[in-house]
Amino acid sequence: MNHFQTEMEAIAVTAPALRAVMNPTTHELDPHLCYDAEVQYKRKDNQVRLIMCSSLDDVVIGEPVMITYHSGMRCYKHSRHVVTSSNDNCIGGFYYTDGTKA
Repeated sequence: MNHFQTEMEAIAVTAPALRAVMNPTTHELDPHLCYDAEVQYKRKDNQVRLIMCSSLDDVVIGEPVMITYHSGMRCYKHSRHVVTSSNDNCIGGFYYTDGTKA
């Protein structure tokens, strides 16, 4: 079975922070790393929505992000097709395999 998820563009409005998100299976609030973004719909007005993300996702306020719909949690999530390591999401810096600082 082929499963395709449509990606949408949104503009990040807030920085990622730990928030409580309703889990539709357990009906309990689960802590998740999330941020607000203005979703740019094709056929209706733009709306600010909650976007779930991980600590590896680069989110810069005012910059575009790609999102997909998470059908299990019934909300949007940060698209994970490309994750780029940077100083913002890596602790300790970058090193070569021989141990020297990059």
